[in-house]
Amino acid sequence: MIWAAVDLLGGRCVQLLGGDPATARFTQDPVEAAQRFAAEGADGLHLIDLDAALGRGDNRRILREIIRAVEITVQIGGGIRDERAVTRWLDAGAERVIVGTRGVEDPEWLRAMAARFPRRIVLALDARGEEIVTAGWRRGSGLRTLELARRVDPLGLAALLYTNVEIEGTLRGLDPQPIAALCRAVRTPVLVAGGLRTAQDVHRAYQLGAAGVVLGTALYAGTIDLKELKTKGVKR
Repeated sequence: MIWAAVDLLGGRCVQLLGGDPATARFTQDPVEAAQRFAAEGADGLHLIDLDAALGRGDNRRILREIIRAVEITVQIGGGIRDERAVTRWLDAGAERVIVGTRGVEDPEWLRAMAARFPRRIVLALDARGEEIVTAGWRRGSGLRTLELARRVDPLGLAALLYTNVEIEGTLRGLDPQPIAALCRAVRTPVLVAGGLRTAQDVHRAYQLGAAGVVLGTALYAGTIDLKELKTKGVKR
């Protein structure tokens, strides 16, 4: 699947370099952006509440508005650290919920959520080098990507969302090695984010074994044309 990213910060749709709020670019109305991506053929919307992830508020009202405004699949994340939040978004119409910090740092909680909501939980593997980072990408976990991925593989998660933090938002192109290693290591579907710049990067991600890609900066900057990508199809 091709997921179009709508990241919300202060009520606006933004893209960040390496997750740093000070680098926010492409600010625009998030509902309009979501509707545009849906109209252009995105398979799903990848909605992230950056304020909630950073612990400084939330964008719940706008996120609910987006969910009501589109008819395509939605997955949502950002600051989701308890069962109440998981339930809230699934009840609001999200197909899947993305968990990061709590899912990485509390294995028993992740196991419980995966059991209660089978194939509805996505675990974010935000990697700086080989290490998983948490708390809005500000804290090292001491865990290596493959170590954690293998540990959670039997849980019945909807997907593992691998983001290469070092190249997120840079349009530097795909870094294939960690993606290939991750896809070989697990049976859980892998979604890839970070650095994708061209349609060729999307094709390459699928060739490496990814089940889907999350496109953000490339769509806002125009280096990937979503309509053209969908029309020509993805080469696997």
